[in-house]
Amino acid sequence: MSCPLPNHLSLQFARFQNCTETTPMAGKKIICVIGATGNQGGSVARRFLQDPRFTVRAITRDPASAKAQGLKVLGAEVVQAELDDVATLEVAFQGANVIFSVTQYWEPFFRPDCRAKAAELGISCRRYAYDVEYRQGKNIADAAASVVSTLDDNGFLVSTLSHANKSSGGAFTELYHFDAKADVFPGYVADKYPALAAKMSCIHTGYFMTSYQILPGSYFNKQSDGSYQMRFATAEDRPVPHLDVTSDTGNFVYAVSQMPPGKDYMAAGSTVGFGEYIKLWGKATGVPVSYKQVTFEEQVADSGDPDLGVEVTHMFVYSDSPGYDGGMNLITAEDLRKAGIDCPMTSLEEWISKQDWSGILAQ
Repeated sequence: MSCPLPNHLSLQFARFQNCTETTPMAGKKIICVIGATGNQGGSVARRFLQDPRFTVRAITRDPASAKAQGLKVLGAEVVQAELDDVATLEVAFQGANVIFSVTQYWEPFFRPDCRAKAAELGISCRRYAYDVEYRQGKNIADAAASVVSTLDDNGFLVSTLSHANKSSGGAFTELYHFDAKADVFPGYVADKYPALAAKMSCIHTGYFMTSYQILPGSYFNKQSDGSYQMRFATAEDRPVPHLDVTSDTGNFVYAVSQMPPGKDYMAAGSTVGFGEYIKLWGKATGVPVSYKQVTFEEQVADSGDPDLGVEVTHMFVYSDSPGYDGGMNLITAEDLRKAGIDCPMTSLEEWISKQDWSGILAQ
């Protein structure tokens, strides 16, 4: 899935790099990190804290949390803001040179009070979570537009996914956790804020390597003979991207920050089929394994939660065709390295070898 940088892109990067290297810096640059206590934002905050040229402004709803205080100890400026309150975001973004944006689908999806509210409104919790994520994404974009003049040329770095409805020609109308992101990044931004869009880079994230924790019945289904079967509605040899989200998101975003704006990326350490995934896992654990491509209904049943099952199974079917990336030509970590930018990433095999699988094997 590597897409080498075309000659014109390599030349563009070289000009951009030369320009940034010769521009004098008036003090430290400020990077504002949304969701700094979460998986993606925390990884980004920790990576930029390693660069003495940056002040990291960690934005969180709860500055008193242990994770927020941990970032403060590392040198971050911790600032309170609410994604449902544009005014607080505008204050938090003041003077920003770079903003990292990440939105949250799964928190409102799983929260009991949100599920109760969805039932009250007569909609699914899947649709309710879409509405929350879309609204909060718009709020981030609105607040970022208020400081567009202080942002670097490549100063709006957004975590997103491909647009399932558009990419599939209307075949997927309810892959909500994809389209809630893509409807804002880039959709809403491009339509409403062209100046902000000109400074935006869209960073797609691969399958989180930790996703087995919410789908154990699909990733590692123990069979009666003691073997383990991986069961997804995706062909075993269909390549998909895999990301060590807590370790590598920061490395990837930091690398993207050194590129020109206006490009689309895929953050992943490996791009392999799930058949290869289970073989690597079997090799690491020493247990017999197999892969079975199951039906939509079978994967939903394996999930243990019908709403979760429907949402994620749409993703796995979409990954089969048109593909997890929606058929987009996305720039990868390998492409960044070819452009001369350091971008260390963890391979799926390396990640598997470092995990404690005793809990799964004790089933």
